[in-house]
Amino acid sequence: MYWRHRFPFAYSNPTLYSASMIKKHFLFLAVAMFWAVLGSSQALLAAPPGWELRNGSWVPIVPPGVDTPDGQVAQMIEDLANNETKKLISDARKWIKANKKHPLMPQVMLLQGDAEVARGNKYKALYSYEDILNNYPTSELFPHVLEREYNIADAFLRGYKKKFLGLRILSVEGDAIELLDRIQDRQRGSPMAERAGLRVADYYYTNGQFRESTDAYNDFIRRYPYSQYVRKAEMRRAESSLANFRGILFDFTPLYDGRERLAALQEAYPQTSESLQIRAIDDRIYQLEGKKELEIARYYWRAGKKHASGYYYKRVIANWPDTLSADAARKELALRMPQEANK
Repeated sequence: MYWRHRFPFAYSNPTLYSASMIKKHFLFLAVAMFWAVLGSSQALLAAPPGWELRNGSWVPIVPPGVDTPDGQVAQMIEDLANNETKKLISDARKWIKANKKHPLMPQVMLLQGDAEVARGNKYKALYSYEDILNNYPTSELFPHVLEREYNIADAFLRGYKKKFLGLRILSVEGDAIELLDRIQDRQRGSPMAERAGLRVADYYYTNGQFRESTDAYNDFIRRYPYSQYVRKAEMRRAESSLANFRGILFDFTPLYDGRERLAALQEAYPQTSESLQIRAIDDRIYQLEGKKELEIARYYWRAGKKHASGYYYKRVIANWPDTLSADAARKELALRMPQEANK
């Protein structure tokens, strides 16, 4: 995960600060907050003069001079269109070294990342994309880079492998989840963030990781309560809860949680109540509860505790009279304890 940019922070004991240091500290915080508020109110920085945003990339409005830095960037765009990616990557490295303060720097980094993607090196492309996101957060290319990172994360979750010893054999699902989480943090509340959050939850759901999918859908509903995907998230959260049930010998809490969530869905969306099949799920839980009690009765019989076994057999018959478990309980009780069956 070398593409990550870490920013270590040092913390000191505040009791060791002098009065002047404390004043400087608060002055620094005040200035930082001022610029943060000012920056948040400004629009994303547009393309440099002579360039415009088109299809998620800056392109020249009028062809620039061939030997100028702008002309070299225009040539890189043409190289990418012609699939001359190796040349582009080499030229981009030289350009970045020679033009460190040039306003087209994020565009060149973007081209470098796009060239790596075109060569199939999606993981390598993250180096360039992360450079843009970390160093040019006010650029109008920012959301378009997030879109590219989303596509890479999606490819990771669909089975893309990272190279190791020249072979694509390393799974990168963990990196994909982290990328999607970072997208949510970098553009909170946006449609892109919604897609990222839902993609994480859907990945866990489709891969049978229902405990994780329950948590992920919970997080999605908490973050995006007004999303158009809330109903889908609530439905799958309920289904994930039901799927967490491991069998009649285990805790029934996931079943009860799933039923409660489906009941809430039925109340909130009565027009879709039939598709939720809540009645069928209720019947299934009803059957499983009777089956569990029957297994308890059989356990006590095997343990030689006839009185307890008879109690549970009768309990199944009384509380789940119209189930297959009740039919089995009547037969077994009559066979094993006929005197109890006649009471």
